[in-house]
Amino acid sequence: MITALSQTLAEILAGGTSLTSTEQIDFAPPGERQAKSGQQGLNVYFYDLRENGHVPHSGRQVDRRYVDERPMASVGWLPIWFDASFLITAWDRTALGEHHLLSEALSLLLRHRALREDLLAPALRGFGNLTMTVCAVRPLDIATLWLALGAPLRPALMVTITAPVNPNAAAPVPLVWERITRLRSATADGHADAVRTKRVSVAGVVKSAATTEPLVAARVVISGTQKAATSNQEGLFYFDNLSLGHYVLELDCPGFHTQRCNVLVDSQSYTFKEILLTPS
Repeated sequence: MITALSQTLAEILAGGTSLTSTEQIDFAPPGERQAKSGQQGLNVYFYDLRENGHVPHSGRQVDRRYVDERPMASVGWLPIWFDASFLITAWDRTALGEHHLLSEALSLLLRHRALREDLLAPALRGFGNLTMTVCAVRPLDIATLWLALGAPLRPALMVTITAPVNPNAAAPVPLVWERITRLRSATADGHADAVRTKRVSVAGVVKSAATTEPLVAARVVISGTQKAATSNQEGLFYFDNLSLGHYVLELDCPGFHTQRCNVLVDSQSYTFKEILLTPS
C-alpha cells in the first residue's frame, strides 16, 4: 500500500508540475538528498502510518456473484483504513526556485483532495476515490520531525492519504504499472468550409540541454498509442483531444539521447512542458 501511494503521488507530481519525469522525484529522507547543479526535483518522504478511527471497518462483507449461472457468495472482512503521511520538499539551484516548485505542487495537490480511482496505482483500485488532506493540522510537532530526520528546517508540504489495507488478501505484486488511456474526437464534421476546433491537451517545447536552443524535428510519441507529433521551427509540439489521465512522452531527436517525460492531463486547460534533451 505504501509503495502504491508513493507511486501515485510521484506520477501526479511529475505530470502536473514543471518536472519532466518521475526520476526527478526522490523518496529517501530529505536530509540525504543534496541538490544537483542545474537540476530541480521533489522529495516525497513517507514518515507516518496510523489507523483511521473515523472510517468503519469492523464487520464482514458479502461478495455475491454467478459461477456457471449458479449464484455464489463469499464472506470476508472489511478492509482496515490507514492514514499515510508524506513530507514533500523541493530542491533547486535557488531558494526562489524551490518555493516556485513547491507552490506548483501545492496548487496541484489541492485540486486532487479526492484522488480519483483512475489516477491511483493498480494496487489501490477497487475502493473508489481516496481522501487526501494537504497541510492539515497534525499532532506531530514539525520541528520534532525535522530534528528526528537530522536535517535543517525547511519549507515543506504535509500530505495525508487515507487508504485501505485488506489483511486477509494476498499482497499484490505489480509487475507493470497500467494506465488505460482513451482518445476521443472533438472535431466538427461538416462541409469543406466548416471550422474545425480541437482542444489542446498537452503542449511543450523541446530544447538542447547544452545551449537551450529549440530543437527542430524532434519526434514526440505518446507511449502505448499511435499518437505522435514533431517539433516545429520553435521547438514547439502539441497533442489535442486527450482524455484525462497520465501519459508518458517519448522524445527522440538525432544527435541527442532519447528521453521520457511524464505528463498529467487533469483539467480542460492544457499542460505545458519544457523538455531539455542531452546531446549524445
